[in-house]
Amino acid sequence: MKRKLITLSFLLIGSLCLSACNQAAPLPPDDGEALTGIRINNLAPDFSLKDLTGQDISLSGLKGSGVVLNFWMISCGYCQDEMPFFEAAYNENKSLPGGIKVFMVNIRESQSLIERFMANTGFTFPVLLDNTGDIGQLYNANYIPITYFINAEGIIKAIKFGGFSSQTDFDNQLKKIT
Repeated sequence: MKRKLITLSFLLIGSLCLSACNQAAPLPPDDGEALTGIRINNLAPDFSLKDLTGQDISLSGLKGSGVVLNFWMISCGYCQDEMPFFEAAYNENKSLPGGIKVFMVNIRESQSLIERFMANTGFTFPVLLDNTGDIGQLYNANYIPITYFINAEGIIKAIKFGGFSSQTDFDNQLKKIT
């Protein structure tokens, strides 16, 4: 009798679990707009940061161009290893009005330290200053480097966690927004 009661209890619990697992999550209404968030095919969250010249740059102000957004720090070796790929993309596109915009978002390092680093390395890509780390948190930059590829409509088309190992690897992601 006890064995039958235990078996019946397991069957009842199992069937409840299966019916709960088969329940579809409700979908948000489709109003034609992309969801905002840091997932592929979502609208990238807007932000505004200053560059090294003090100019405010907002993501929403870049609509109409694809955007490569990389979060980095000088102390990150992987970040430094991949910088030539970003520099090449920046140089190739900087004179094209509708070309890809490359922005390197530095997290919580001083402007003077970044300016020295840029002068010593010869990199010319634009650097945005995330002095508080708030935008890095918004974009889940808990581990760096992390790179977002955002199309001309502001939709995230690719996310790369960690550093790029080759120009080909970088270019394959870049193709997703061209």
